[in-house]
Amino acid sequence: MAIVVNTNIQSIQVQNNLSKVTEAMNKAMERMTTGSKINSAADDAAGLIISKGIEVQTRGSQVALSNAQTGVNLLETAEGNLAIMQDNFMRIRDLTLQALNGGQTDDQLAALQEEARARLAEIDRIATGAKFNTFDLFGGETRDGADETVSLQIGTGSDGATNMLEISGVFNDAHVSTLTGAAGFTSTFSQADVGGITAMQLQLNQLDTAISEISSRRGTIGAVSNRLESITEQLNTQYENLSAAKSRITDADIATESSNYIKYQILQQASASLLTQANQQPNIALSLM
Repeated sequence: MAIVVNTNIQSIQVQNNLSKVTEAMNKAMERMTTGSKINSAADDAAGLIISKGIEVQTRGSQVALSNAQTGVNLLETAEGNLAIMQDNFMRIRDLTLQALNGGQTDDQLAALQEEARARLAEIDRIATGAKFNTFDLFGGETRDGADETVSLQIGTGSDGATNMLEISGVFNDAHVSTLTGAAGFTSTFSQADVGGITAMQLQLNQLDTAISEISSRRGTIGAVSNRLESITEQLNTQYENLSAAKSRITDADIATESSNYIKYQILQQASASLLTQANQQPNIALSLM
């Protein structure tokens, strides 16, 4: 081997190795301090692309889960109001049956009618004022028979068929006239003539219509609530599995990185010591002079 002064090949080789070892040691340190294997695109370009795609899905799953839970709360609020309305209708029906019974005095019928009218007013008040946040549950002041549909975003994509749940028939107008199917419905209790008895019998049928309509809406709420519960379970499972997949790609194994750090630290110290010796190699030339 030639002995040269101008170019110290051994020193250059050791410097290159020292640089590589130091870079590897710093990378292991970075991964331990951040807990992530991918701290820049250069670390793993393909892994970065895959992990970000999974992250989009995991974040979307969390938002969809929140939407589903909000939907459950919305339905629970609606059902609570419908249950109160139904109780009032059933009480009015009881009063109507009582009024149909013979032997009632005018004062007794008037008392029954006063309670019935108060309960009808309360049903209309609920139909007008019931809200979830700022959403009018039953149309607010609107009094029409239009079918109202509420859509819940319960998926992470844009395809409505698989990512949205539509609820119809629950949030339609719920004023007394709409539920009974009789415009301007009011309770009239009178046994003065056959017409009064007939009117109360018709009133009984209209009340049955209202009670049946509310039962139908509550049945829809129950079915949709059960579906939302299933959706919630699916979203939680999806989030768990996607998070595990992302972790395998991006999370650093601290035990492995700690071992690597110690290995590269030893190599760095050895390289530094050898560099000192390599830098002394040209001194051999002085002994030949």
